[in-house]
Amino acid sequence: MAVSVRNSEGVRLLIEEVAKAVGVSPKELLEYYEWKANLEKLKKTRTKVTKEKAKKIIEEWSNEEPAMNEEDAVRLYYGAREEIRKWQRIEKKLKELGLE
Repeated sequence: MAVSVRNSEGVRLLIEEVAKAVGVSPKELLEYYEWKANLEKLKKTRTKVTKEKAKKIIEEWSNEEPAMNEEDAVRLYYGAREEIRKWQRIEKKLKELGLE
């Protein structure tokens, strides 16, 4: 028997209970699983880059006008780092609960 996951009250309750046990909102828990799925896709599509290809890419980028200034780049870096730490904390809690 097929059940629509989107409309399933049981799935919603399960997500809420797991989120509560982990100490995050249901939205954050779903965002974690989206991040995890995207990370897996990224790992599968990763290709090795030769030194020659890397040099060519760097040369092309250095000829272009920078898309963002250094301050924005640093802000983006630290924001991404905090976001990754958040996902890692959620992952650790899920592992402790035996759910990951």
